[in-house]
Amino acid sequence: MSHLYATIFLTSTAYGTVTFMIPVYAEELGASYFAFGVIGAVGSTVYTIMTLVSGFLLDRFERVRFYMMFTALGVVVVFLFCLATSVSQIILFRGLLGVVAASFWVTASTLTADFSPPESLTQSVGRYNLSWIAGFFVGPFLGGFISDAYGFPSLFAMLSVLVIVSVAIILMRMSKLRLQNQTQRQGIDFKAMRGLATAYLTLFPFTVVLGIYMAILPGHMRGLGILSSSIGLLLTMTNGVRGLGFLNAERFVKWGTRRSLGLAACLLCGAFYIVASSKTAIDFVAPLAIYGLAAGITTPVILDYIAHRAPREALGTAMGVHEGVYGIGMSIGPIAGGAIAEAFQPATLYVILSILSLTIIPLSFGMRKEPLEGGG
Repeated sequence: MSHLYATIFLTSTAYGTVTFMIPVYAEELGASYFAFGVIGAVGSTVYTIMTLVSGFLLDRFERVRFYMMFTALGVVVVFLFCLATSVSQIILFRGLLGVVAASFWVTASTLTADFSPPESLTQSVGRYNLSWIAGFFVGPFLGGFISDAYGFPSLFAMLSVLVIVSVAIILMRMSKLRLQNQTQRQGIDFKAMRGLATAYLTLFPFTVVLGIYMAILPGHMRGLGILSSSIGLLLTMTNGVRGLGFLNAERFVKWGTRRSLGLAACLLCGAFYIVASSKTAIDFVAPLAIYGLAAGITTPVILDYIAHRAPREALGTAMGVHEGVYGIGMSIGPIAGGAIAEAFQPATLYVILSILSLTIIPLSFGMRKEPLEGGG
């Protein structure tokens, strides 16, 4: 599975850096808070649709070829950002990024569960999360400095090269592998998904928060006069702390899903309450570190819960719905958040997020303690 993890690292580095740096680039092009929200919402809406489509197709067609095809398309999409000179073009290309990013995340998580023996699934999910968070750690750090030194077009060109390397690894090391679901269902098995509904619902508030964190917060920091390189360092620090959470994913799973999610909800609440009054780069260090820890708990705990309870024959669909929930929350969050920040002030938005984070606690009470019969 090492080759799969390598492609996840490379592709997530490219996609994550583009996603995080788009608001910074858009702010330099004159984007407003509402424009930040539109950019994020367009990308996430397309992402949502494509996650469901990808999950459906993965349960019916050969998965490695699907992975290779859309990763190759990602090379073109990332390179297109080199040509963006207006906010409207960024919106268009962000939508295209939603297509390739959705297929990537759904397929990568599905392949991880496919390749993993059932007794090692929690460990494999942890390594999957570490692979992409490592990309999110490296990408913004280098992206901030490269964009300051050489400009955003050069940054996007370099990132497209990373995706080319990912395609090469898939072609040379994974193309001979064949994984295909042999069941012949004609539609989505909603009955199989019913037991996962509470997990998807519990995840939703976090996805709204995540959408605003990714689509609006970097642009907000740039608007405060913080340099792109400093923003990149802050995002890198955040994702590094998030990675520490991933390293301890098995411990959080053993500690208990509800306990872990309750802790994460409280951390999110505190983080965004502090963000509301932050003005300088130093001010953002503590709340973003706290956010990183909370996200590092939430993401692997819920993904592990789903991976262990999804029927193998509906694994692609389950992962597609999982990513689709991210897409929905990250569509609603930026557009609503941008409107709130524009109509009132950014501080109001972040206080609302701190309150929203606490809804994770009661929602998590509905999550089962034991895997469903027949689950992974």
